[in-house]
Amino acid sequence: MSANLKTNKFVENLKKGFQDIQIVAEEGNFKLFLKQFIAVLVVFLAFRFLSGKFAEKISEINGQMEAIRVQQTSEKEYQNNKQKLISLEPIFPDVSAKNEWLLSQILGVFKAAELTPQMEGSQAEDNSNASYIVSSQRVSSEMDFQQFAMFLAGIENKKEYVKVSEFSLEKITDSNKLGQNKISLRFNTIFPKEKIAKSLFKDYDEIVKKQQQKTDHAAKADKKSMEVNK
Repeated sequence: MSANLKTNKFVENLKKGFQDIQIVAEEGNFKLFLKQFIAVLVVFLAFRFLSGKFAEKISEINGQMEAIRVQQTSEKEYQNNKQKLISLEPIFPDVSAKNEWLLSQILGVFKAAELTPQMEGSQAEDNSNASYIVSSQRVSSEMDFQQFAMFLAGIENKKEYVKVSEFSLEKITDSNKLGQNKISLRFNTIFPKEKIAKSLFKDYDEIVKKQQQKTDHAAKADKKSMEVNK
């Protein structure tokens, strides 16, 4: 009820105001409103102008903030990729030593497991990628299931990138070799066609040095922990 009353009063006052304006205009005294009209118009135009400028400024600031966010994201991705490249590239040998390197790695893992390897054919290469060469070598040996499991674990835990891409297992039926299996494995690795990290980054040597110090520190901590546990 009170809301309707307020509304009615507002409507009545509004009607009265228009009536007053009409009377003044009819009597030729519309100049009384000229100054007030000009003042209101100036305020209105100034408000529109300043509002537009304000919105334009806000839009400009938002654009700058978005550009900063994009730049920060790009810089973060760049730094992450830089660290990955510098960390991974030294793991792989120069392409000029690829044949000897893969062979030495294979012989090393068999020696560590006290197993005798049998090379099956020569190394195969895939040069289809523009950035790296894939080399593989098939090798066979005899071992029981436990030896085979430990052998694979040793390869997977190597720092150097040497992986077993496939293997086959055939049980040996000879009574003198009970529990033994003939295992045939294909070893794979990759060689960058060109090492680019050192030429790309001026702080390459400094970063490599810090990474090596971090690795050495971790190795010492592990060794100390093992001695304490003993």
